[in-house]
Amino acid sequence: MSAFTQDLLIALMIGAEVFAVAALWPLSEWASRTRSAWPLAGSMLLIAACLAPNARAMLMHAAPDWLAARALEWIAVALLLVFPDAVCVASAQSLARAGMPARWARGTALAVGAVAVLIAPLATIVAGCGLVGACY
Repeated sequence: MSAFTQDLLIALMIGAEVFAVAALWPLSEWASRTRSAWPLAGSMLLIAACLAPNARAMLMHAAPDWLAARALEWIAVALLLVFPDAVCVASAQSLARAGMPARWARGTALAVGAVAVLIAPLATIVAGCGLVGACY
């Protein structure tokens, strides 16, 4: 792959992450007000899909042919770009369902989403290294 192509892909990933971070506020507001079960279920499935490559990377020697990790190898980076948004929706929905006021649920969801933004790059590196067998 040429240097220009690598730089272009990195710029596109950074842009996608910026849009994912910018979407945290409207997502937290929407998720703290809606009472449908589908957003919570969808975000939990997305979080599980994001954690599957990382689990495979950590347990590579114990389970080398994990079918779920093989299916997710080609979309690990895309999943981890939307990971903070899924965490934000799941936390806002679960806190609102637990009876927390919408304003506090939204603020807490934003804080948890911000922590997920900090964790997502490290998780992407761990998943990528583990999926190709380079880190461990």
